[in-house]
Amino acid sequence: MDRLERAIRWAERLRAEYVELRFESVRVLTLDYRDGRLDAFSERLREGLGVRVLADGAWGFSATSRLNDIERAIDEAYRLAKAAALAKKEKIELAEIKPVRDFVESRMRVKPSQVSLEEKVAHVEGLGSLLYEDPAVKSAWIHYEDGSGRKILITSEGTEIEWDYNYLFQMATAVGRSGSTVASAGDNIGGVDTGWEIFETNPNEEVAGRILERLRPQFRAVRPKRGEWSIVLSPKFSALIAHEALGHPVEADLTQNSVLNGMLGQEIAPEFVSMSDGVIENGFGNDKYDDEGVPVEKVEILKNGILNELLVDREWAFRLGIEPNGRSRAENYLNPPKIRMRNTYFEPGDWSVEEMIEDIEFGYYLLLPRGGQAQLNTAFQVGVALGYTIRNGELAEPIKDASITGIAVEAVKHISAVGNDFGSALGACGKGTQMVWVSSGGPHMRFDGGILIG
Repeated sequence: MDRLERAIRWAERLRAEYVELRFESVRVLTLDYRDGRLDAFSERLREGLGVRVLADGAWGFSATSRLNDIERAIDEAYRLAKAAALAKKEKIELAEIKPVRDFVESRMRVKPSQVSLEEKVAHVEGLGSLLYEDPAVKSAWIHYEDGSGRKILITSEGTEIEWDYNYLFQMATAVGRSGSTVASAGDNIGGVDTGWEIFETNPNEEVAGRILERLRPQFRAVRPKRGEWSIVLSPKFSALIAHEALGHPVEADLTQNSVLNGMLGQEIAPEFVSMSDGVIENGFGNDKYDDEGVPVEKVEILKNGILNELLVDREWAFRLGIEPNGRSRAENYLNPPKIRMRNTYFEPGDWSVEEMIEDIEFGYYLLLPRGGQAQLNTAFQVGVALGYTIRNGELAEPIKDASITGIAVEAVKHISAVGNDFGSALGACGKGTQMVWVSSGGPHMRFDGGILIG
């Protein structure tokens, strides 16, 4: 910390509008288990400093892993900013914030660094063995990753924040065969607030059980009937719609080129539909501050059907004349921060799942997605790993080889019911060349149109 404080004082001589130093020292462990054995193992120290300078209304950024070169990195970022300013027509300004001095302590009860490598290996191999007990499973892949260390942010405005930084992530997938039918199913768990204790509530037996329960019905599944039917989405599907189709277009730097540009304050969904981005229980995007030192606030993206708020950093907060809300995030010290989601989710409503299904003569209940993508016009396509036909208000045969497509801003107008439950999914989200940990979620939701299945 002392070395960074001296460097920020040295930077005062440059007379830049703003200087930001982001240091991190995080030890990252990855284990990969494939086809009955530990396939890959690595442990590395990710340590270095990212420097961002605002000079003459333009950004310059540099990064270094050599901590005796901090002043050189600052000078390089300053010179890059000065050069960029020569070609910049609109000068960048930052929304004002109150400088913060704080230490953010990890909420994990058992940090990954407190667990031996031998125990982690045994855990991963144990899960793999359980999956292979099912004779239908022909291949299994388990990716385990954790990180432990610290992050520090110091700015020329007086902000000094240190994080006790930790995360844990596990992704498990099984591929099975029955006759000529091949299927796959997976399960992801992890946290930034919950450490190794997460496996107390998610023991290997339960994780393997969830995967196999999702795998087996696919062997007897049939192809769905193409069309716009009444569709009930599980929380994992609601999560993908929230994140992919509606979340990215409300990142303010993307909004200007999206179909949502100019629609703030307009009703785009029924009044009983709300969607937010914020801190949730065991959310993978949880934090107290963002990478500019801004407190993380709940952002009510859709409020009673009205497009209400955007996700912003300090630059875009100034442009839009609003308060920053803590959405400036960088993958690591090698990257400058960007506007990013954290935990994006539809708010729960009043309906039970049974009430949503009971009056559907023919439709589909979609349980598990398989990947998804969306565009800035909110067009989306999501694969269906597991779903069920609905006939006369009852679940019937499972379906396979399906996907759903639609335009989210049109589809949400056809939401007819929002469930009183809640579920979430976690993973990594890409934007440009950067990846950050996120969660997305929501309740069960019913659409009576706007989504094509086929």
